[in-house]
Amino acid sequence: MSAAYHQVIRKKINVKRSWTGAAAVVLALSLVAGCGGDDGATTSAPAAPSAGADWATVVEAAKKEGHVTWYSVAPSSAREALKAAFEAKYPEITVEIRTISTAEMNSALEAERGSGAQGGDVVTSVGYDWIFDKAKQGWFADFIGPSFEAPEWTESGYLIDGRIVAAPLGLLVLGWNTSLFQDKITTYDDLLDPRLGNGAIGVVKPEPALHADHWAFVEENFNKDYVKALAAQKPKVYPSASALQEALAAGEVAVGSFVSATDMIALKEKGAPVDYAVPSPVWAAQNMFFIVKSAHHPNAAQLFMDFFVSPEGQLAAAKNGSSPLKSVAPQTLGGDSKIVFTNLDRALDAKWAGEYAAKWHELYGS
Repeated sequence: MSAAYHQVIRKKINVKRSWTGAAAVVLALSLVAGCGGDDGATTSAPAAPSAGADWATVVEAAKKEGHVTWYSVAPSSAREALKAAFEAKYPEITVEIRTISTAEMNSALEAERGSGAQGGDVVTSVGYDWIFDKAKQGWFADFIGPSFEAPEWTESGYLIDGRIVAAPLGLLVLGWNTSLFQDKITTYDDLLDPRLGNGAIGVVKPEPALHADHWAFVEENFNKDYVKALAAQKPKVYPSASALQEALAAGEVAVGSFVSATDMIALKEKGAPVDYAVPSPVWAAQNMFFIVKSAHHPNAAQLFMDFFVSPEGQLAAAKNGSSPLKSVAPQTLGGDSKIVFTNLDRALDAKWAGEYAAKWHELYGS
C-alpha cells in the first residue's frame, strides 16, 4: 500500500501518530487540538482493557464475556470463515454477525453510544466519512492484542493509528462467461479485443463515486486512454457489480469488467458457466475494522480483532481477498498482486466524482 494512501487517511482523521515502546499498543491515536477526545456519551458498557493490560487477563475476561457482536459489510465468505475459525479456537465465545446497511449501522452505533444499550462491539464498515468523523471524536478503542505488533501491520499502512484496520477482503476482478468466451482474460487491455465489440462486454456506470474511482484506477495503472478506448467497443452498461454478474452468468454479456471475486467464486460453485482472473495491480474497496468504545464485550472484541490480524485469522478471512502478511498472502486469491485501495481523497470529493461521471456518460452515451 502506498504512503500516499496512508497520508490521505491521516488527513481525513486529522491525527498525529505516536509510536510506543514496549506497550502492547503499536500505535496510539493522538488527536490534534480542537478535535476533542471522548464526547462524554453516557454508557453502561464494561470498562475496556487498557493498553498496558496483561494479554492473558484480557483473554480470560473475553471468555467470561462469552459473546461478541460484529456489525459487518464484509463479503459473506470472509464473515462466515472468520466466525468459524474464531469460534473453533475460542469455543467459549459466540460471534454474532449482523449484516445491515452502512446507513443503518451508523444510526445504530450512534443510538447505542447515546443510550448505553447493547449492540455492536466490532464493526466492519465502508462508511468512510462517518468513520473519519467519529475517529476525530475518539469513538474507537486502541487495539491492544500482540498480533498487531507484526511489521506487516505496523509498517504497511493497513493499521491506521492503532484503531482502524483497512482490509482488502473484496477484490474487483475480470470475469467472463465460459460458454460465450473460451479464451482467457488477464488484463483490462484484453477487453479491447475487436471480437468483444457490440455489446459483448458489460461495464458498470461511474456512480457511486467508488465506481468512478475504479475507472480512474484502470486509467492510471493500465492504459491512460482506456475509458475512451473501451467506449468504442460499445459495451452494455449496468448499475452495479451484482447486476453485471447476474447478466454474465445468464449469458447476456460475454465479459464483465467490474465483478467481485467472492461473488464469482460463489457463482462457479453453484455451477454457473463463469470464470475470472485477478489483474495486477488489483483494485479493492477497503473494509475498515474497528472496536467502538461503547462495546459491551470489550475484551472479546479485542480478542476477535487480534485473531483477525493473526496469520490464522487472515488465512480464514482473506482467502478470497488478500493479506499484508507475507506468510498468508501466497495462499490468498490476491496472491502477490499489488493491492490498490480506493483513493478516498477523490472518491469523497463530490466535485471530482461529478465531473468524472459527466465525462464518462458523454463517452458512453448513457
